Amino acid sequence: MNTKKFVSLFIVAISIFSFNPAVHSETIYSDVVIVAATPAGVAAAVSAARSGLRVVVLEETAHVGGIITGGLTNADIITKEAIRGIFEEYLQRIRNYYIENYGKNSPEYSACRNGYHVEPKVAEQVFREMLASEKQIHLIEKHRVVTAIVTEKNGREHPAEPGHRCDGIAPNDFGNSVKLTAVIAKNMTEPNSQTEFRAKIFVDATYEGDLAALAGVPYRVGRESREMFGEKFAGKVYVRFGEKELLPGSTGEADNGIQAFCFRFHMTKNKDRFAPVVKPDDYRRDDYRHLMNDFKSGNVKRLHDLIQIHPMPGGNFEINSNHPDSIHGIPSESLDLAEENWGWPEASPEERAKFFKRNWNHNEGLIWFLQHDPEVPEFIRKQALEFGFPTNEFQDNNYRPHHLYVRQGRRIWGEYNFTEKDADADPVTGLARRHPQGIAVAEFPIDSHGVTKFDPKHPGVREGYFYISHPPTQIPYGVLVPKRVDGLLVPVACSTTHVGYQMIRVEPTFMALGQATGIAAAEAIRQGKEVREINVKPVQHEIIKQNGIILFEQGKPVIPDSLVESKT
Repeated sequence: MNTKKFVSLFIVAISIFSFNPAVHSETIYSDVVIVAATPAGVAAAVSAARSGLRVVVLEETAHVGGIITGGLTNADIITKEAIRGIFEEYLQRIRNYYIENYGKNSPEYSACRNGYHVEPKVAEQVFREMLASEKQIHLIEKHRVVTAIVTEKNGREHPAEPGHRCDGIAPNDFGNSVKLTAVIAKNMTEPNSQTEFRAKIFVDATYEGDLAALAGVPYRVGRESREMFGEKFAGKVYVRFGEKELLPGSTGEADNGIQAFCFRFHMTKNKDRFAPVVKPDDYRRDDYRHLMNDFKSGNVKRLHDLIQIHPMPGGNFEINSNHPDSIHGIPSESLDLAEENWGWPEASPEERAKFFKRNWNHNEGLIWFLQHDPEVPEFIRKQALEFGFPTNEFQDNNYRPHHLYVRQGRRIWGEYNFTEKDADADPVTGLARRHPQGIAVAEFPIDSHGVTKFDPKHPGVREGYFYISHPPTQIPYGVLVPKRVDGLLVPVACSTTHVGYQMIRVEPTFMALGQATGIAAAEAIRQGKEVREINVKPVQHEIIKQNGIILFEQGKPVIPDSLVESKT
């Protein structure tokens, strides 16, 4: 199908949806369909389009950029030289924005810290520009995928049976293989209008792994036991932040837990654009009871001890949950709302909406508590009252963020299972494990927020919280490729253990994986093979050609000898 016909179908379909709500179905064809315009989804779309593919991006909300445009504007990255490619292009566009609008010597440009800090509205503008700059990309917003269509080996096509949750060790048999050939998406503005999207390859760029599960991919959610894969920090653990010693109570037992979520909201001290914090309707003061003992300890010296406050360009501040200090263990609790989110990955949209509201009310409730509760020390109340919500952000949502920071959703079972051991340093070289099919670098520490609520029996720590440094390690292609279902790549809800996921789960890494995904999709089509069967070396060469990095050792990017040899 030629590009002209593809664009024509696209325009016809959109016109019908806009003016004829009685139409329930239309089919749109492309080479690749990407579900969710998260940073990984944007990177996958851009790299696929640059490889010559026709791309449709389906986004459920009215926003692109996922949690970055939802408030996580302080980039989570330690070894900045280890992730480049499309992520570096994103950074350059941010730098250009502040230079062009304020000048290179401006406070705004300085505050962007070379592109790693940004205002949410600017980040969204940049992501939209990246999508719009590629003519082969067609973004369709406010569409939720509700059905996956698969084809069996005998050619029979039918709606997929949802994937089964398989926690623990991998099953001996994942079931009969099928190929994802189409999805049906509901128009969120016209609930009776649905569209079928057919493609050669699909990409699940959701944080939860929703498309993968809908298409029949087996997945896991909870924590594995320590014994399952020989991971020191697996299962139930107590560890001081930044340390490696397991504390009493660390049983390593498996459970259904995932790490806590919070909002990465923005606040301001500027009274010209200041919306006050409001006491939530379901305000629960008991949520913050452990902070009372923190105050009594005398270790709380400033508001920053309780929440993270990051200055941003434009004079606003990004707010994040704070971890317990490794010395005095303050704060016991912060913005993270543990345990109550365990059901999020498999929850319905309606159930997620309820928890979204509960988590927001908890977060705004904490700020209100710090501003107004008479048992909060006066100096903390005074500092907290300086802050309100900036009226120049999230203007379509009452100045509150439109995304919850979903730090962890489903994790697919894929062709490679990435674990804590992938970051183990060689005792001689000090380098992490190499992978012949490496397509990106995991440089971020093994970082999990708390999994269960604070227990006073374990002062100074939150169960499940750890932050462990490691040398940059390769991520192999197999983590993107799900068991059982062909025609699908999964760069966010990828194939890892709970501990392994904690060094991958940050947006710069997701963008690197997204870029690799778009290139792999193009290579699978070129080779005429399923994504699990392709020769990965051309993918690796193309990533490097596009300024991406697949191996980082001794402080610099490295091209493996095998690729140098295969090039000659």
